[in-house]
Amino acid sequence: MTGRHQPQYTRYTSSNQTYNTNTGGNNSLNIPYLQQNNNAQYNQQSQYGNSPSMASPYSTSSSPGYHSPNIPKFNQFQPLKKYTLQPPPRKLPLSKSMPSLGYPDMFPQRPGQDEDILTESNLRHGYIDKPIVSNEHTCAHDIVYGKLQDDQRLLNDLGSFMVDVLQRQSSAGLITAPSSFKPPIRTTLIDAKREQWMQDLANGVTPLRKLARNVPHGFKGEKLLETLAIKQVPFLRAAWFIKIVGLSEMTQRSASNATNSMGSQSIQWTFIVTNHLKKQLNELIPLSNSNNSANSSGPHPSVGAQGRGYKGYNTPNHHENTPKPWITPENRNRFEQRWSYSTRLARWQYFEGLLDQRTFLKWTLDTLAGSSSFEIMWIVLTGIIQDYIDEYKRNRTLTKLLIEILTKSYSALIQLSNQSQSETKGSEVYYGLQKDIEHLLQTLFLSTPDMFVIPKLYHQYGYLFDKIFGDECRQEPSKKLPDVCRVMKEYWAMIKVRNEVFCGSLEANDIKTNQHMNNTSTTQANDHISTSADFSAHEATHEERIVRILDSIGKHIDTTVTDLVLEKESWEDVEGHSAKTACKAIFGTSRLQPQVFTKLIHTICHWAISESRYGDWKAYLVASILLVWKEREKGQDNQTLLQNALIQFLDDESGGNKHSDSNSQMEATEESEEEVLIRLRLFSYQKYLLRLIARGDLELKRRHNLQTQQCLHYLASFPLLNPAPAYLVNQRRVAIYGTRYDDNSRADEIESLNKLKQLTRLAVTGLDHRNDNDDSLFGADAKEMTQSAPTDSIKSYELAFNEEIKQDFIQTMNSTTRYSVLNFTSDWLLNEVKRFVVKSIQIGEDNWRVMTSPGSCLLNIRQFVTIIRIMEYAKDYLSIIEVTLWVLEKTNDSSLYPYIIDCFRKYSNYWKLTNNGTRVANAVWAKHLSLSSRGNRERCIMMYMVQLVQEGHQMDDIARNQLQQDLQIKSKTRGRYNSNLSIKDELLQLIKEPTLSNIQLVSESLSVPSQNASQWIGITLENAGAMIHTFTKENGIAENTKVQQTQSSLLPVLHEFYQIVRGFANVIKAVADHTVLTGQADEAVVYWLRHNELVLQDINQECSWVPLFVSILVAYNVISLSTVIKEFALPWFEQVGRQSQDHYGSEESKLITFCQNLISLIRLLIIQTSNQYHAEAGMTIPWPLRMEEFFRLETHRESELASSLDRIEPMFSLMERLVMIGTNLPLSSCLLQDLVMLRADLLQIPWFRHACLRDLNGVYQRFAAREAEATLEKRLKKKMLNIVEELIGGNDSMNQASIVQETTPDFVDKLHRVFLNVSQWNEAQCRVQINLLLDNISLSDGQSQNPNNPHILGDDDISMDMISSESTVKPNKDLQSFVYFFYDVVLLADGKTDPMTAQRRFYFFKNLIHELREPVLLELLNHGSRLLEGETTQSFPENVLLVQSNQVDETSFDSSRYAYRSQAFLNIMQHMLAENVWVNEKKIELVKTVFGQISRFKDSLLIYKVMEGANACYTDAVNALQLVKDDTDMAIALLMTEGLPENLNIETSDHKKLFLHDIRISLLVRLRLIVPFTSLIWEHPKEDECNILEWIKVLVLLLGNPIVHGNGSQERFFEFTLDFASLLIDEVPKELKKASLHLLGSMHSELTSVPSMFNSRVKRIMPFLTHNIYLSNTRFASSILGYSTTSDAQQQQQHIEACLEQSKPWEWLEDYVGDPPHDNDTPISLALFHAKKRKRVDEIFASKK
Repeated sequence: MTGRHQPQYTRYTSSNQTYNTNTGGNNSLNIPYLQQNNNAQYNQQSQYGNSPSMASPYSTSSSPGYHSPNIPKFNQFQPLKKYTLQPPPRKLPLSKSMPSLGYPDMFPQRPGQDEDILTESNLRHGYIDKPIVSNEHTCAHDIVYGKLQDDQRLLNDLGSFMVDVLQRQSSAGLITAPSSFKPPIRTTLIDAKREQWMQDLANGVTPLRKLARNVPHGFKGEKLLETLAIKQVPFLRAAWFIKIVGLSEMTQRSASNATNSMGSQSIQWTFIVTNHLKKQLNELIPLSNSNNSANSSGPHPSVGAQGRGYKGYNTPNHHENTPKPWITPENRNRFEQRWSYSTRLARWQYFEGLLDQRTFLKWTLDTLAGSSSFEIMWIVLTGIIQDYIDEYKRNRTLTKLLIEILTKSYSALIQLSNQSQSETKGSEVYYGLQKDIEHLLQTLFLSTPDMFVIPKLYHQYGYLFDKIFGDECRQEPSKKLPDVCRVMKEYWAMIKVRNEVFCGSLEANDIKTNQHMNNTSTTQANDHISTSADFSAHEATHEERIVRILDSIGKHIDTTVTDLVLEKESWEDVEGHSAKTACKAIFGTSRLQPQVFTKLIHTICHWAISESRYGDWKAYLVASILLVWKEREKGQDNQTLLQNALIQFLDDESGGNKHSDSNSQMEATEESEEEVLIRLRLFSYQKYLLRLIARGDLELKRRHNLQTQQCLHYLASFPLLNPAPAYLVNQRRVAIYGTRYDDNSRADEIESLNKLKQLTRLAVTGLDHRNDNDDSLFGADAKEMTQSAPTDSIKSYELAFNEEIKQDFIQTMNSTTRYSVLNFTSDWLLNEVKRFVVKSIQIGEDNWRVMTSPGSCLLNIRQFVTIIRIMEYAKDYLSIIEVTLWVLEKTNDSSLYPYIIDCFRKYSNYWKLTNNGTRVANAVWAKHLSLSSRGNRERCIMMYMVQLVQEGHQMDDIARNQLQQDLQIKSKTRGRYNSNLSIKDELLQLIKEPTLSNIQLVSESLSVPSQNASQWIGITLENAGAMIHTFTKENGIAENTKVQQTQSSLLPVLHEFYQIVRGFANVIKAVADHTVLTGQADEAVVYWLRHNELVLQDINQECSWVPLFVSILVAYNVISLSTVIKEFALPWFEQVGRQSQDHYGSEESKLITFCQNLISLIRLLIIQTSNQYHAEAGMTIPWPLRMEEFFRLETHRESELASSLDRIEPMFSLMERLVMIGTNLPLSSCLLQDLVMLRADLLQIPWFRHACLRDLNGVYQRFAAREAEATLEKRLKKKMLNIVEELIGGNDSMNQASIVQETTPDFVDKLHRVFLNVSQWNEAQCRVQINLLLDNISLSDGQSQNPNNPHILGDDDISMDMISSESTVKPNKDLQSFVYFFYDVVLLADGKTDPMTAQRRFYFFKNLIHELREPVLLELLNHGSRLLEGETTQSFPENVLLVQSNQVDETSFDSSRYAYRSQAFLNIMQHMLAENVWVNEKKIELVKTVFGQISRFKDSLLIYKVMEGANACYTDAVNALQLVKDDTDMAIALLMTEGLPENLNIETSDHKKLFLHDIRISLLVRLRLIVPFTSLIWEHPKEDECNILEWIKVLVLLLGNPIVHGNGSQERFFEFTLDFASLLIDEVPKELKKASLHLLGSMHSELTSVPSMFNSRVKRIMPFLTHNIYLSNTRFASSILGYSTTSDAQQQQQHIEACLEQSKPWEWLEDYVGDPPHDNDTPISLALFHAKKRKRVDEIFASKK
């Protein structure tokens, strides 16, 4: 076709241009060859260049349209001939069947015409043409219009007639005769002429019509392509030659009746073209590896591939040692020319229709995937792939395959690039290919982002996509292409979300969630959170996130042995959380808006003062985080920002009623928090005072305001920095008391301070020696002291035993201000302690025996512990740290060191949170060095130093080696073998004189290292126990103990007994320190307790000394507390339980006494904090402990029994033993009361409750995880659950009647009470309470329960033992009540719920789901499935509404409430399904059920169109369609204009007024619920299973309907459905792939109503559509085949494919007319090919028209 328009090939400027052969040293194709032989010059002309100067063999003939100079212009001797009318040359008649029509544009005269007849009239008047009608000036419109108006049938008949005429005219235009086209005949030419013919074809001068006369043989297949590449034939002429050769081969095959087993000509030729390209690529493979590469099938390398290539290259230097085909510039240039020409010619043929498009595109992708090296991949990528990007984008399958190949190659490329960074040559190749892949992926992503919704690939390579499309890739071009970067950022955020929907990332881990929310909060703070209204929508989420962060850190802090490790000058917990990470997670990394920052400060401050969080460390944790923020955000503006936020927090807190009794505790907590912030210089007292003055709050007229009074209370309570400036003290005084200040104004403060001082003197020294001149703590006599006061005197024992003064301290401190309390502790008490040292006195006759050291601390153990306790009452932990560090440095009393170390342990969270870790570690190490220099090595100090090193303290190698050497046990100079005394004799000396000096001598004598330390300590214990046994019997200690309970002063015999017992304990501790590395002798002590006859004998006696002695050994750290409980107490309690079970109904006094002694031991070790007896409850402990022993026991309790869930296990085991014993005892047992009181006291232990609250779920799972089958097991389990409930319930009002104890009819009320009590602070506690309720009903046996039963746990009756085995199991109604309650609350949408409350409620239930038992969760899922099924008795759409039966309201339907309920239902169901409690059969059943429900939606597709178009409800749309007989356009027009008639006789009262968005929500909920089970659909694709083909069919139908696309308004819903359908289409199994393609190919007509904005996106998921530039107008293809034109998309595609299949493109030969001429009626109009201009009319390829 001469002059054919080629708009598709704008890439090539001219089809007649030959390839430029003069390339020099440049790589014109950008092929990534490594540069070699750079010095070689390549300037020779290529052998493939054309020679336009060669003469043509046809030069003697004249060209068409020109006269030869050898022929005369006119022939003078030619005779004249008679003219005869001839048809115009090369003109076809208008119609063969009607010759009278003549030829186009010719109107010759005909004989016998009327005007040629010479009549008289014609001669006289001329020829006058007679009109057809008499009056040509009359208009027929009125006549015709009137008749048409009168008779409507006439108009219809006339219209039908015209349609029939047009159809007949179209049919008459078709030619049924076969085509007469004949291709050019190929001839045999000699080599010279054949070469000349090829040269003429290549030079572009000789017309194709002339070349067609003698097309030579000898060119076919790859030889033809090779010849064309050598000659560089222009693409148009090359394709012309290829068509002729192909037509000739097709003619030969047709004549010989050869079977077409290889497919059509297009497929065969495609194989030839691809093989030709493949051979060229194989030339690039080094010869030694060509075979290996050919046999390689995997498209991607292994992870550990080496070298530049990743297929055939396994060594880094392989390319340097192997010969390469492109080693010379000539070979390289030759390859470039051939490759460039071949790929461009292939592209030309592709668009001409000569290649099978599907086959060729698939081959290109397979070639890219199978590239044997990165160099070849780069060539394929740049030479082939980039030319067909638009073709790949036409189909999702091809694009997905391309993205997978590029992504996997990119991943392998990055890994290999990292391995070969040292190779500069290889890295250049990697870098170039990497950039090309990035650019190509980015191009695909920007043009077709839908294609990147590939969940499997995203899950595996999401990090690579984030690198390619994320912020990192947008850094460089962000300034040059800001719009492109912005679009890519928006697309990537959208695609990530769409991928994560199908990736199962609903339940993300907490760390990732915190980081993600941190990033989003930072972005929102800069972009969106500019007003408080915007922030309020996310406030609940931010608050929950911050609370989770702080709680996760706090659970590692709220223990004596904290999980905090030292990290330089800061701290870090075992999970990696630190103040820096917490600061980053809460405040982000960028600057926040002031109001956002204020909200965050309010949240963390509320967390610090929350009553549901135990521990005074909370304020210090907040302060530690704020210190990091302050250090990071240095500047005056940030300090002011923090100050303003804290002032705003105080103002908000003072706005309410702060003077009620219920808020007094929180008020005190607020003051403590602000005190910490002030002392750590995070909050300025002076600025707060100035702010109040500036606001006028301190004016006299406003001082009666409640808020002002609260501010004044803050001023009076907050401390000042020490030392405080005088002007600040004066400002505070004036602000609080006014200008008329006198001493009476501060009378209360002065009185409280004096009382605290008095109480301190009484507690520390035992007497109040204050006078007007001496206000000191220790009195004037302290100046003369050179050594500490003794601790073994009767007075010291009485002071150590009596702690009644504690309540006076607490009461006085609570009644005064925080300012006064801190003045007392940090100013007066701390200074008094530092003044209590040895003075520099002269040595005289009276004191020459005393080794004095001026400046040494004079505190003894009791005084030190008393001072620490007083500061603990005041909650002045900073002063405690200061006192402990000072005493450690100044004291020389070795007995103080264990208490100092325990003090460090007990308050370690405070000095770690205040960044004093390095200071404490250095102080301990300095003390060890000081003692070592004097030959003393304290075991407790060395072991604590080891602990600090294990916690992260850094020591240099020298110090570490010295510590290891000092830990080795060394003999003392004095020892047992230096004397002739036995162990018994040594201990007898101690009994005779139990003084401190004698104890030290005996300890040194017995402290001899031994090979068997346990045996040596055991012998010492046996002797000590025997002597204590003898002493107690001889002196009647048991009887004196009973007498002592009625005496106020200590009996001398008991004083001596206490000295002996503690003396023996000190000796044993000293022996353990010098014989055991750790200083603990657990094994020896346990063996002695369990096997010593005297111990077993005495423990069965009243007032046995064993509990006292064991408690002292634990306090002195001879044996660990947990070991005593696990190895001694628990086995004995278990034995008692078995004995009580064997002797049911009868008790022995010996057993009772033994149990009472065990109870006394448990009370001393675990419960008691002082010697105050519960006389009112009849509970007395015969043995008192000193206050310093209680101090050490408290430290051991929290560190060994409460630091983690594993360490708290002995407490739980103890509870179980008590339950077992109590269950077996009768109600009349006297021991039962002791057990009940012991259980009650155990449950009230603060540290035990705090440990349980730290890990509520873990504690609950500890008791509830085991399944109970038997009745007795259920009883025990219910009792243990009751214990858990009491532990977590606290003193809450709802705990007055225990949850588990209450009766069944109140179950729903209990649920309501728990739910109403939920807040962000007690969520975990409420969840466990609900779980306890559920466990209780699951253990219910149908028997009546008595909540007032006084049994051991009060939850069952003794009659339960006699439960009949014949009782039948009834349905659990309480479980059903919980299910209904659960969904009622979840789906609650009353319009009154605060958004924050609703959000918090959702988080509560979401977290509750993770902890529910499987039966409960299964019941919830089953009920949710029933809600999805809807009411089967109702019709659509009522049967798809998510409304419970008790919520059905027939009179109204609230769309907003329904949307909220649907969203809540979806969220909860997703989390329940994520628990994966269903088996596959149940999941498949759900998929089939939901599919049946979704299928209901497809029956009303026409109704949705009307609803969307007219914005009408479902009922109106149905009625309108019924009126217009299902014509959607008319129905829409009716509803938009006239509306429904009023007299419509259709019942509508039973139908809700549902709009399309309501039905759309119901559909969306079901589709989203199936997402977790998507894999099941393709794993079980058969019809009797999930039926994947029907899923695809339904989804495609819905895609083409407004219920999904909303005529363009529902883009997100459309994208989700599109992704869902795409995922299923991608994963269709191979055996169903053909059926899937056939199904999709038949559904093109269903997508006609898709909006234009979505049309191309939907077409991409359909099968690949064959296309051709000449057949873009499908009417042309239909006319060629002789078919009638159609508007059906499927038939149009079938016509195009049939036209291409019948090799029509091969017959479209340019500038060729066959012989004989074509017999088509008319030439083809070039307008069919979208031609713009036609130069001349010439014979064109004849087709049927």
